Amino acid sequence: MWIRPNFRIAILLAVSALLMSDIALQESLGWGKGHKLIRRWAVSRLPAWQHALLSDEEWKRFVNDYSSLQDQHAGGKAPQLDRYCHPPQRVSLHDVGPIETSVPNIEWYLQQFLDHCKRGETDEALKFLGVLCHWNEDPGSLSAHSSPVNEATLRMLLPPPPELANKNYLYGYGGISDAGSYTIPPVEYQPRLLGTSVPEAASRIYQHQKQLKAFASSQIVPLIQAVRMGDAEAADSVRQRAAARNARHIADLLFTAFSLREQRFNQQAESSLMSQPLTEWLPESQTGMVPRPYYVTPFLVNQAMDADRGLHPLQLIASDSERSVVEHGFGTGAPVTITYKIAPGRVFDRFTARAGLHPTAGEGAAVRFVLKINGEEAAHSPLVTPADNPHAFEVSIPDTSIVTLELITIPGKDTVTDHNLTVWAEPTLLRAKSRP
Repeated sequence: MWIRPNFRIAILLAVSALLMSDIALQESLGWGKGHKLIRRWAVSRLPAWQHALLSDEEWKRFVNDYSSLQDQHAGGKAPQLDRYCHPPQRVSLHDVGPIETSVPNIEWYLQQFLDHCKRGETDEALKFLGVLCHWNEDPGSLSAHSSPVNEATLRMLLPPPPELANKNYLYGYGGISDAGSYTIPPVEYQPRLLGTSVPEAASRIYQHQKQLKAFASSQIVPLIQAVRMGDAEAADSVRQRAAARNARHIADLLFTAFSLREQRFNQQAESSLMSQPLTEWLPESQTGMVPRPYYVTPFLVNQAMDADRGLHPLQLIASDSERSVVEHGFGTGAPVTITYKIAPGRVFDRFTARAGLHPTAGEGAAVRFVLKINGEEAAHSPLVTPADNPHAFEVSIPDTSIVTLELITIPGKDTVTDHNLTVWAEPTLLRAKSRP
């Protein structure tokens, strides 16, 4: 729904004033004051029709009182919060967990929110939603919840000067991640719909949570460098970037939850969910050694590498030596396997892609492409050479709780690795039309 800019600004200012309160730094491993900053910003970006669903007091409790329930519950300190902090599957409610346990729990929290709303138990519903949001906020903090390495390793790589020896890098209490005087810029943002069903929303929330963690991880070293140099402005700028990225994700989550509650979906937004490019999600692994020129990274997203490690747009060799433009995909060497886990399987029912050689591949290139689903071969190509067209894949996705999808590139016998430069083009999940 479009809102006139002056009216929308008035809404944002009113909500911000309503929710403004003192924010104390909490003892935590991630965000302290950041939780309420993020929550307040996200709520103020929801459309007017969603704001009208709750009273001013309910919104205020959601932002201020229900922002850190699992922190209050930590160590069994608040058994009265057990019902909100003990989901069916055992999982940390602060970190990105395994897909096998995380997605069912995200579904559970969304369903608890919807069920309590349906029974008119709004306050209870908001507590479950508050825990879900906090779970999606912690991995976005520049902290132990997002770091791929531990505190000791970071301090070896980036030793603190004597005056910072008592500071933690990754731990909010006494640390650097949630200090300073950063804010989240008051910019316009249109929240995105993540699904029109609980399973679909849970699937995308999980993938976006993974991306949020990866982004936060990329900001840890810049933050440490700024702090070590005594540049408070640069440090706050890094914190602001992380918090702003986190706030957009929470705005999407809230917008989706309240859209599900009202079963109110914009047709254009729903149409955008019909296909899901794999390049918008994170695979299970992005590391590993393969033959050169891809020996540093097994694949590149939306670009390719030639034998001299020059970068190129994705293209495919097509008939009559023409080049086929690729909208999105992976540039790879060979052999390589790109693995994705998708849950729940009932959200998508088909997978499509094209696979072939990049125009920079050598004359001696020859590769075979294999698609595996749940460990079983679902389809394969013949041996593809520079004289061949790309191979088209279209396979069914099984209705299983977890779908493991493997895009495998296999070099031909006795080929030169520098020649086998390949592309997986437009790898896409197609939304199921008949499954719940």
